[in-house]
Amino acid sequence: MTLSIVKFGGSAITLKDRPFTVRRKALKSMCSQVLNHVERGGKVVVVHGGGSFGHPLAMKYKLNRGLISDESYVGVALTRLAMRKLNEEVVKEFVRLGGRPYTVEPSSSFILEEGDVKEHFIEGVEEALRRGFIPVLYGDVVLDRGRRGVSILSGDAIASFLALKLKADKLIYVLDVDGIYLEDPKRVPGAKLVKFLNEDVLKRIGIAASDSDATGGLLKKIKEAFSAFRGGVKVVCFVSWRGKNLLKALDGLDFKGTMIKEA
Repeated sequence: MTLSIVKFGGSAITLKDRPFTVRRKALKSMCSQVLNHVERGGKVVVVHGGGSFGHPLAMKYKLNRGLISDESYVGVALTRLAMRKLNEEVVKEFVRLGGRPYTVEPSSSFILEEGDVKEHFIEGVEEALRRGFIPVLYGDVVLDRGRRGVSILSGDAIASFLALKLKADKLIYVLDVDGIYLEDPKRVPGAKLVKFLNEDVLKRIGIAASDSDATGGLLKKIKEAFSAFRGGVKVVCFVSWRGKNLLKALDGLDFKGTMIKEA
């Protein structure tokens, strides 16, 4: 029985240029593929990003800098509310499809210090798995013991952290494109898909990895993935929700996407 951590990218489940808008077809497909795997005995933890729900607010209130003004407190509250709304959409979709989702709140599971996880309580995730649930977490604003007071804990970081702590067999990042490219495929026609990603290839990605958002963009995502791979997670990959590539990756079949490998 395999354990997989699946990260639903914020740009895959929401329309980034339309605030608070869910990509229904994509979300349904991702949830369906996860359930297909779970129904055949696989165990999955789902983590989702913020997309057009959390990121615009986090950037508006500069929450990556912490509690810098009275307005920061408003920003924390609004951002966390937005993320709960998106989490509700994800959970509702699983329920509609007959799944057993169980939200685990990141703000109650992690305490940071200068942006790094210092304390964690993930027994809730483990117990939910034992009870037959699909634990669902998400990127959020959490308390920070350092100067900032609060920090953004991205869904990518949570996914990588859980993959290591739970000794997961697979860590799968689901994107709105087929994987990692040498150039931005949305801007450069014919951009080349990277099938196998290592440190040498990473240096060549350049501008495609510099996409900026509140949680650090694609480059940070890739670094989190490498951290899990170096820590012993055997399969770390990036796929699109299209073409059932998520299900193929979960089931150990050939898929279209990007896999991290040793140089």
